[in-house]
Amino acid sequence: MATTDETAYGIGNLPTGVPARVFGIVLGFVGWFALASVFPNELMPFPQEALGDAWNLVASGVAGTHLWATMWRTLWGFIGSMVLGTMLGVFMGVNNFGQRFFTPWVVVGLSIPAIAWAAVATLVFGISIITPVSATVLTTFPYIAINVWKGVESIEADLVAMSKSFNISRKRMLKRLILPSAAPFLFSGFRFGLAISWKIVTIAEIFVGNSGVGYKLMQTYQLYQFEQAWAWAALFMVVILIIEYVVVKPLEKRVFEYRHDADFDLIG
Repeated sequence: MATTDETAYGIGNLPTGVPARVFGIVLGFVGWFALASVFPNELMPFPQEALGDAWNLVASGVAGTHLWATMWRTLWGFIGSMVLGTMLGVFMGVNNFGQRFFTPWVVVGLSIPAIAWAAVATLVFGISIITPVSATVLTTFPYIAINVWKGVESIEADLVAMSKSFNISRKRMLKRLILPSAAPFLFSGFRFGLAISWKIVTIAEIFVGNSGVGYKLMQTYQLYQFEQAWAWAALFMVVILIIEYVVVKPLEKRVFEYRHDADFDLIG
């Protein structure tokens, strides 16, 4: 449904929901096609060529092995990031000391490049699954923490005061008030964390991986097989889109189905 603001800006007739998503994806491929028309084919293949090579990787079974390796590392890094970021964000939101103590460290964490954490983790842990997982946690948890922090901070003080007046325990207040109220921010952190985790694991695999998408990207680059590098990138993109629209979006709607006022077509 178009809002007053949308009508005022002249965008009320633009597609929403699924048509808008399809339109955005198609427009992205059109842009890719236009760029491929400018660059040499060996440097930047056309979308259909990259997707064809990506399908060949899937059919040969090579893609499954390396995608699974990357997804397994991403899963552990993402879980660690969510646990640490959520705990830190809640503590910063409910405690003034926690906010003042951890804010500088969260800001520092946000400013350090992912490649720096990947390099440090490589030096400390060497060739091990701990390397991509630790680099992912260290890079991702500040983004989750700051989302959760702002979500907890936005809870109305009157609700907290009322809970205290009824002698509600801290554990029950956390479960019944703080986490449900901060749930939209927590889910936003979930989406941020998942997207960032994928990228960090891929970067770490370039340094120390003997399997995974990052390892294959580096290998194809070293062998000047740029068309294969684009195939892996296209495959990576397709997997991300599947996770977003087959897993994350339905989960989001299920979690927030009690909010009848929320128009999910307007928020993506």
